[in-house]
This record gives sequence, C-alpha cells and structure tokens, in this order.
Amino acid sequence: MDINDLEFENVGSWPTLYRGVFIALVCAAFAGAFYYYVTIPQLEQLKVVEAKEQTLKDNFKVKAAMSANLEAYQAQMVEIKVIFEGLINKLPSKKEIASLLDDISFIGGDNGLQFKSINWGAKKDGELSVEVPISIQVVGSYEQLGHFAADIAALPRIVILDNLRLTKGKKGQLTLNVIAKTYRYKGVKK
Repeated sequence: MDINDLEFENVGSWPTLYRGVFIALVCAAFAGAFYYYVTIPQLEQLKVVEAKEQTLKDNFKVKAAMSANLEAYQAQMVEIKVIFEGLINKLPSKKEIASLLDDISFIGGDNGLQFKSINWGAKKDGELSVEVPISIQVVGSYEQLGHFAADIAALPRIVILDNLRLTKGKKGQLTLNVIAKTYRYKGVKK
C-alpha cells in the first residue's frame, strides 16, 4: 500500500507499520505539547522554589547561630548598656552646662591664665546629642596653657578642645584660641 492512499478516517485499517508510525508521531506531539505547556513552567517554578528554599536555609543557619549564642549576646547587650549609660552620665545635663563655663573659668584662673573672651557658640543637633561649643581666648605661658588643657581633659564631664590656634604675643606670652566642645544627651538621663 502507498502512503498517499491512506485516509485519516480509516486509521484503524492502515497497515501496522503506518499505524505504529502515526501513533508514535501523535504521542510525540502530545508529549512535546505536555512538556512545553506543563513541564517547563513547573521546572521554572521549581527553580524559584529551590532558590527560596536556599534563602530560607541560609536565614535559618544565621538565626540558629544567633540563637546558639543568645545568652552571650544578651550578656554583651547588658554590658553595652552599662557602658552607654556610663558615657551618657559623663555628658553634662542642661544645668551642668552653665556650671561648666564656671569650671573652665576657674581652671584658667587657677593656672594663671588671663581670659580675653569666653563665649557660647551655636549649638548643633546630632542624632543622640546636642553639641555645645564654647569659644575661648586665653593668654599665658606655654606651661600654663599645657596645664590648662590637661585640667580640662581631667574634668569629670566630656569636654573636647578643638581648633587650637596658638599665636605669639608680648613678652613670651602665647594667646590660645580654642573651641571647647561638650555634648548634651537629648534623651532623658536615668
């Protein structure tokens, strides 16, 4: 029988070889369509889910490591809190900032310095604190200025000497222009 003589209405009467080839082609077409429309989207979804699984596994490993060290972290947080509170206590309160000006004046006088000026600067807001600068101009010897700076550093409150400028004056005297910066905590001290 010739292939051109085959009719699709009578597939059942085709010779076995032609029927087998036709069935194989139809099955291959169904398998290809099934693979293209069903399997490929599922494989792509599987890749997405596997990536999500890996992310979840990584997150789990991190959280498991953190939970394994939870007690150490909690102890460290308590220690950090104590250190933080200690540093906050070294920052002057609003009331103490005014007395800080008196302390600086006393330290300068105690070291034999002559004050030319001492003025408040513009306050600068930070995230946790307010910077309070004090512009100071004093005259004295090199040793007196050194003792003055050391005594300021020894104050129980945090005071930073910034923008130091020394100029030579009369009779071996030096003029020190400096900005003394202190910080006030914005929150409430305990």
